[in-house]
Amino acid sequence: MTQDFDLFGNPLLTVDAKRGRPEHEPSEENIIFVMVLLASGQTNQEVAKRLGLSVPTFRKHYLHLIKHRELMLDRLKTKLRVTQIQQGLSGNASALNAALSMLDKVGSEGAEAKFKGREKPKQQEKTRKLGKKEERQLAAQKVSGKFAPPSAPKLIVDNR
Repeated sequence: MTQDFDLFGNPLLTVDAKRGRPEHEPSEENIIFVMVLLASGQTNQEVAKRLGLSVPTFRKHYLHLIKHRELMLDRLKTKLRVTQIQQGLSGNASALNAALSMLDKVGSEGAEAKFKGREKPKQQEKTRKLGKKEERQLAAQKVSGKFAPPSAPKLIVDNR
């Protein structure tokens, strides 16, 4: 292999084409970290700051997670449930007990949601308590008979 030399006889060093800081590569750990932070309601700026990234870099590499921010809590719960059940099936008794209680809770929540619409409507909110002056005003308006206030006079005459 022949080495190239410059005009002064010094060997030329082959320099990598890539210069500067290497590009961020999302790892499995960072993806889970971002999922947890997005599920807890953090903003893009807060999550990027915690990862040590700029907001544009964060958006570039984690856009697929940002788009589904609303679903992130459900996805995270599902992932944790699956892991818990896998650990329970592999022999971890405490994980199995926790998974079973979690499944019972999920079943009861589903049944509760199903029957929630069938409930009788709750009574209207109580009317606010009236003060002394308001009570007296209403009582005066309800008076009928001999002491009732006279009706208003007709101001417009219709001669049709």
